[in-house]
Amino acid sequence: MALVSAEGLQAIALTSFVGRRAELSDVKRGLSASRMLTLTGVGGVGKTRLAMRAAWEMRRSFPDGVYWVELASVDDGYLLPQTVATAMEIRDQFTTWTADALAERLRELRALLVLDNFEHQLDACAELVARLLTRCPGLRVLGTSREPLSTPGERVLPVLALGVPPDDTRRPAHKLRAFEAIRLFEDRAAAAVPHFEIDDHNGPAVARLCRRLDGIPLAIELAAASLRVLSVEELLRRLDDRFRVLTSGNRAALPRLQTLRASIDWSFDLCTERERTLWARMSIFPESCDMDAVEAVCADAALPHGEILPALTGLVGKSVVIRDERETGVWYRLLESIRQYGREVLHAAGQEQELRKRHRDWYVKVAEETRRQWFGPAQVDLSRRARLNDANVRAALDFCLAVSDESHQGLRLADAYRDVWRVGGLTSEGRLWFERLLDKDVEPSVPRVRALASASYLALMQNDLATAKGILEESRKLAVDFAQEQSATLYQVAEAVAAMQQYDFSKAVVLLEEFVARHRNTEELDWLASALLNLGISHSVRGDGERAMANWTKLLDLCEQHRETWRRTWALWGLGLEAWRQGDWDRAEACELQCLDAQRVFDDTTCAANCIETISWIAASTERSEQAAELAGAAHTLRGHRSGPRSQFPFFAEYQDRCQAQVRRALGEEKYTRAFNKGTGLTFDQVATRLLGEPAARGKSVREETAEHPLTKREREVANLVAQGMSNKQIAETLVISQRTAEAHVEHILTKLGFTSRTQIAALVAQGRT
Repeated sequence: MALVSAEGLQAIALTSFVGRRAELSDVKRGLSASRMLTLTGVGGVGKTRLAMRAAWEMRRSFPDGVYWVELASVDDGYLLPQTVATAMEIRDQFTTWTADALAERLRELRALLVLDNFEHQLDACAELVARLLTRCPGLRVLGTSREPLSTPGERVLPVLALGVPPDDTRRPAHKLRAFEAIRLFEDRAAAAVPHFEIDDHNGPAVARLCRRLDGIPLAIELAAASLRVLSVEELLRRLDDRFRVLTSGNRAALPRLQTLRASIDWSFDLCTERERTLWARMSIFPESCDMDAVEAVCADAALPHGEILPALTGLVGKSVVIRDERETGVWYRLLESIRQYGREVLHAAGQEQELRKRHRDWYVKVAEETRRQWFGPAQVDLSRRARLNDANVRAALDFCLAVSDESHQGLRLADAYRDVWRVGGLTSEGRLWFERLLDKDVEPSVPRVRALASASYLALMQNDLATAKGILEESRKLAVDFAQEQSATLYQVAEAVAAMQQYDFSKAVVLLEEFVARHRNTEELDWLASALLNLGISHSVRGDGERAMANWTKLLDLCEQHRETWRRTWALWGLGLEAWRQGDWDRAEACELQCLDAQRVFDDTTCAANCIETISWIAASTERSEQAAELAGAAHTLRGHRSGPRSQFPFFAEYQDRCQAQVRRALGEEKYTRAFNKGTGLTFDQVATRLLGEPAARGKSVREETAEHPLTKREREVANLVAQGMSNKQIAETLVISQRTAEAHVEHILTKLGFTSRTQIAALVAQGRT
């Protein structure tokens, strides 16, 4: 699945589009007359680019947005609703995404949904589109496919090849440019060879070349890229040779399919042996991959590690591989037609299964390395990289399910990705993979023990207590068989959460305290953090604010010690909640605003909604009634109440009911409803911006911020407080951290800067150099 931002859609649409004005008008008219329009045509004919340009130009007609969903790498029809929800940035971890659940969520939107490359999922896509269009009157769907869906109401628009000169009649250059195919070739050739222009000398060869390529944009672009090494005449001669070979072979395919195949064959022949090998092997990646993945999966004795970079450079230069700049670095991808060609070559060479295994092994390794580093300073970057690897992880899990005796590897991968799915808003997808893997790999093992604990925890995150109970029953049995393993008792955290959802907080406290005592010095930091969080919640519900604060402070200290971000937001939320309960509203708001700020880089709707709701309660307590109503509306939308449960923590519902009743009395029913409804129209980012202002370093990675500043963000906060003359105790109270953590921060600052006194820190702050 590829997510395309508004800026990315604009850049692609405006830089990759030549001609097509008539077709563009047809698309606009088609979407005005019909709620489902499918662009059909041979691969490489330009369906995707036409859809991108149309989506960009029509964006103002859809007040609730234009959403691009790349489906080429989605091989499982059950994942279509989740894929669409993710592309639409619907941050809801409670909902199990089905066609009906998605339709319920989108029923009031006026939006355009673009489904790109769905020909391999016609039945599942047809069902999804039918549900959406039946229940979402403001929704329009634009699709691209080699085949139409053939559903009622669908309008089909064939995308034809670009116009080419009809014969060999010599035409001056300015008349040749009247043909779209010629203009495209000149545009792409100039990108390959600076200052290239069509003139009276090369014009006839260009015209014949474009005609031989049937005006197919992908074929023309591949040809233009080859001008780096060949002249137009040489290109034409080689292509003529390719077509003569084709003519003597199978003529069963449609002419334009033969043309595209011939042009890709011909581009393949222009590559060196190393480049061809790499092309075929890179086809194993369903979407983008980084250089580490290319080297790990594609290199071996036949293609040594040292040959990967030169071969990749050659493929990028020939426009076979697309180079993408991402916030995590440079990534590489193949266009779908080129990827399919490479996969055929790989299959014919008998190497497909081996490459799929290497691919799987690499992403198991990536996932487990992600888990090892997850509870630490790299968490934000790891989350971003994981989002880019969604399609690769899916492909790896598919392989584990498809091949005998490989599902245990899938259990390892899924368990390592549990929190990645949570943070990325893909809880439903994670549950689906766990269910399939656990059904296939039934032998008792350590990976199964861990996977059962993770699966039950994800089920509870969606309040699916019945499913969780069944999984926990097996977990308890296996815990006896694997009693010596550290992971044998991980299920206790999920069992405690299950007890909490049944309001048995005494049982939850016993289980969690036992777990914390056992795992205080183990490497299971993510599970320990979950235990401390839920222990704080359990004590809070029981009215023991002191113990609740103590456990949330322990969680905050653990996160500060390891420079972890995500669980830290939960600790801040809990501390703010308890401070509000105790009437310390200033401290409560300080905690919640810190939580909100840190949540900007995640898709954890549960914590974000809890945080916004708690700020609403604080606003009600401090007589900011209109803000309280608006924030309650925003939290309502973020949770997706229309298709999900009220909250992961229904036992806090009395606070919400009491505060909203207070706000209703203060505002009156009409004013309250107006403010609440206004809040329901706000996105999380809009709420965060209103409460916090624009992010100070939007778009910068943790690594970039570290390079610019010698101190971390938290250390700069501490340094500023040191400059104000605060003691370590005062710093701890201001930042809502323990005094021990504050002391550690000051020591780190002194060590990093080579200072020996707090006065030197204050002087540096005064100079603005932190």
